[in-house]
Amino acid sequence: MVMKKNRLLAAALCLAMALTAGCSQDKKQETDTTAAAVSSAAGEEKGSYPVPKLTFLCPSDAGGAMDNNTRFLAPYLEKHLGASVDVINMGGSACWVGWKHLTESPTDGSMISYANFPNMLTGYLDPAASIGMDRTNFEFLALYTSDDNIIMAKKDETRFKDAKEFFEYAKNNIVTIGTAGARTDDAVAVAMLEKELGFEFQHVHYQNSAEGFAAVMGGHIDVLMGNVSEAVNKGEEIMPVVVLSQERSEYLPDVQCTYENDIKVAASSSRGVIAAKGLDPAAKEALLKALKATMEDPDQLAEAKKQGIAVTPIYGDDFEQWMEQQEESIKGIFDLLDE
Repeated sequence: MVMKKNRLLAAALCLAMALTAGCSQDKKQETDTTAAAVSSAAGEEKGSYPVPKLTFLCPSDAGGAMDNNTRFLAPYLEKHLGASVDVINMGGSACWVGWKHLTESPTDGSMISYANFPNMLTGYLDPAASIGMDRTNFEFLALYTSDDNIIMAKKDETRFKDAKEFFEYAKNNIVTIGTAGARTDDAVAVAMLEKELGFEFQHVHYQNSAEGFAAVMGGHIDVLMGNVSEAVNKGEEIMPVVVLSQERSEYLPDVQCTYENDIKVAASSSRGVIAAKGLDPAAKEALLKALKATMEDPDQLAEAKKQGIAVTPIYGDDFEQWMEQQEESIKGIFDLLDE
């Protein structure tokens, strides 16, 4: 029997959330081809950005939504910034290895980082953690996307084929569900779902989503909690089961959502671009202008839609205020999440 337990999770936790998941080689080649085309369109001549080269840090390992988004945005940012943009991966400690490196780097505009929420929030707000940083260590430049959570199974799953059958199966059987980590958007989404359903899953937390995809595709766990953009990128390699949202995703219109199954849970991951506190004012102004142009670029928007990326930009001060609001809503929930 499935262990029963009660959880209390504020409705305000339907905030933007996320973390990484693996991408197939052919999808990576498609992204690389797009990047090359955009870089070529940018031309050889670079402008007068405060530094000639910008490092765009991805604080997670290669593969997954964080890495995919960073590499997808980089050539468009290079086009509009007028400086070379190089992506580097620096994973570890739920992204905090990379973010710590960012805060220790020069603030001359030579480095920015991708960030995901609520992962950053659950990291520095955790009273048991020894992060030594919080949101005041960063400048929040532009929120890029909100990516709905989704439950996925292996492509040849036979025990259930849609949301209705899955929830009926989960009610009567032990179901192992993988996440990208114990304090990630995936884990928060699982907690919200358990509270609504009145029973719990057997949790398996991985170091990143790439490990989770390997596990579910190999049949080592029953299902994986991830994000819609990851499911779109995986294509026929996995079977989408249910999107945690009020309406069906435009990117997966044939996949049922929680609300149409009378399960009142909506959860997602948000991701955006940050810098270390004290960023050079001239660099900040140029970056904000270039990021806005990047996120409104028609070619970028068209390609994002193909990849299942919901572009929902918030810039500068509005992004800072959004962070403050999400911080307040996430406080006090740590006893509801696994250690």
